[in-house]
Amino acid sequence: MAKLLEVKNLDIRLKKGKETIPAVNGVSFSVEKGKTLGIIGESGSGKSLTCYGVMGLLDKKLWDYNGEVYLDGELLDIKDNKKMQKIRGNKIALIMQNPMSAFNPVITIGAHFVETINKTGETKKTKEEIRSKALELMDKMRIRDPEVVYKSYAFQLSGGMLQRIMIALALVSEPELLVADEPTTALDLTVQHEIMNILHGMQKDYETSILIVSHDLGVISHLADDIAVMYGGEFMEKGPAHKILADPEHPYTRGLFSSRPAFSKERLKMMPGSPPRLEERGTGCQFYGRCGERKNGCKEYSPDKGTMISDREVRCLLVDTEETQRKLGA
Repeated sequence: MAKLLEVKNLDIRLKKGKETIPAVNGVSFSVEKGKTLGIIGESGSGKSLTCYGVMGLLDKKLWDYNGEVYLDGELLDIKDNKKMQKIRGNKIALIMQNPMSAFNPVITIGAHFVETINKTGETKKTKEEIRSKALELMDKMRIRDPEVVYKSYAFQLSGGMLQRIMIALALVSEPELLVADEPTTALDLTVQHEIMNILHGMQKDYETSILIVSHDLGVISHLADDIAVMYGGEFMEKGPAHKILADPEHPYTRGLFSSRPAFSKERLKMMPGSPPRLEERGTGCQFYGRCGERKNGCKEYSPDKGTMISDREVRCLLVDTEETQRKLGA
């Protein structure tokens, strides 16, 4: 399968005076055409930063970032805002995690469609053409009374309704890549399920690739073809979703999965400690301080590339050692 998005050695650092603090440490990944990559991890792991860096949306006054980002084989200049503005909205669209704050409260939903379509399109469209397109998309998003919603203001609508509208706005230019940053946050379970079904159906209809960020394993397991597990600004494990969900290799991935609430009488397992703040991150294994399986050498372990286990990548000395032993026949 051809790669639509390819990211190589993306490095993001927070500017603090004359110094910079590493936030995302040289991550590399790809999203295949028509497929979904899910990035999971606890809050503060660098998931959203990674996505905003790929789209060139980070404030240069606060962040220093480098790396190569290719879209359909074309190298993007993620530091040039003018060039990226032509890419964002056309080839890449973003669904933000808080729909309540993503809309201008003083203009109608219809005005948002007018602004979006005429900003991203090469030629200006009439209000009637835009209205027709907007109503068609809102109908696909299962929005009741789209005519009424089109004339409404954001504060008159629910969070679930606004999330559907945000997806419709993102799809209006039929982008090649949809970046969804925690698209179901703050939504109740029923609405979450509806949003996931909408995204899944939309992907089939438009053959859109999706890069989705979430801490919700239910969302990721429902949508993702591949998974990247992030911690401390680094990927701990990457690979096909069905393999990682069935048999996680990295201790952090296993801890993350076991911390997920389940419909059973078993006591919920919690990982001790909390993710390191930016100032607390150092070299070696970022998960060392919380890992219950750590051994000698783990703290300093910092491979250039993760250990390859068939078609998955794992950043762990314990797995590296096991794989090395298997290769040697030990």
